[in-house]
Amino acid sequence: MINDQTPVYINLHGDGGMPGNEPPEPLIKRCWHGREKLWIVFWAYGVFGTGGIIASCLAMIFIGLQVGLVFAPQDTHGGYIGSLVGMALGAAMALPYLIWMTVSLYRCAPNCETKIWGRLVQGWLVAQWLGIAMLIHNYAHLIKF
Repeated sequence: MINDQTPVYINLHGDGGMPGNEPPEPLIKRCWHGREKLWIVFWAYGVFGTGGIIASCLAMIFIGLQVGLVFAPQDTHGGYIGSLVGMALGAAMALPYLIWMTVSLYRCAPNCETKIWGRLVQGWLVAQWLGIAMLIHNYAHLIKF
């Protein structure tokens, strides 16, 4: 037998794989733990993803309004209730996404070449959530059931 001095990998953990053959980490998990590039998280999920979520929420409100008017055509109260149901469904869909996207943006902020962009994104996120809290506080009384 010829000694070709090829290194032999001995797996002490018993999973049978070669080093480096691990499956890629899921994108959602990679972003949540801050291991993705900032520009990818910001543009793909922060801007375009949020735009898709907003469009979906508006569609749910509109569909709820139409369904409410179909079931109660005699007055506009059915449309009002339908649009409130659409808002609730839209919020139930949007809230987990917005939490994931915000945490991902905040944690991925250091993953950029120019560090000022990371600090700007973190400051923007804090200001954004303070603004949302102020809007909820100031306008929640307008929703009547």
